[in-house]
Amino acid sequence: MKRWLERIRGIRGTRAAPCVIVALVCAAAWLLWPLAQQGGSGMTEEERRISATLSRIAGAGETRVSVFYAQAASAFGGGKGTPVGAVIVARGAGNVAVRLDLIRAAETLLGLGAGAVEVFPMEDAP
Repeated sequence: MKRWLERIRGIRGTRAAPCVIVALVCAAAWLLWPLAQQGGSGMTEEERRISATLSRIAGAGETRVSVFYAQAASAFGGGKGTPVGAVIVARGAGNVAVRLDLIRAAETLLGLGAGAVEVFPMEDAP
């Protein structure tokens, strides 16, 4: 790492400096893009959409969803892969009927089999 920093410092004042700066900014943006896609909630757009749908179930209340994917091997990192499981945290998950409704809905929305969805009660705000 130290060698790289020395090389970058050595480029200052040369014609290549602007190109190196642009390349570093592009690399940083590429690496940070997945974080920007999640927004401030920590959920992806798909997770937010599923959460909004699940929140509409009677008694569910506020929900948070995390979806887990099987990653396909790709040199370019294309695609998310296939959903293999989900965790749902919901205010109303203490009620067994609500919990079962959330599981069924998530299995349907994500095309998951039985046992691939776990639901937990949400912690009360202090």
